[in-house]
Amino acid sequence: MTKKTENTITVAQSNKLGLELHDIKTGMQGLRNQANLFMIAKNTGADNGVLRHEMDKFLEHIYDMVEIYSRDLDKIAFYLLECDNPGELRAYEAEERGE
Repeated sequence: MTKKTENTITVAQSNKLGLELHDIKTGMQGLRNQANLFMIAKNTGADNGVLRHEMDKFLEHIYDMVEIYSRDLDKIAFYLLECDNPGELRAYEAEERGE
């Protein structure tokens, strides 16, 4: 299919994608702030047992969040890359709905 030179996603869809990117960035900033707190605690002599336990929980949380952010970024990238290809967008949306 020949690609068009105009977008087929709406302004509302573009705004939604922008908000999703903002949410991801905000979440990543939260993870960075949490990591900074652990570094401060480590450098100020916090109890190693408690610190290790909390860091283990944090690492599990990071793993989960990276999976979520990766999936969300893949979706956003697809919409932006295929914004001029309505057939691909419809197929992707149908797949997302499980059709």
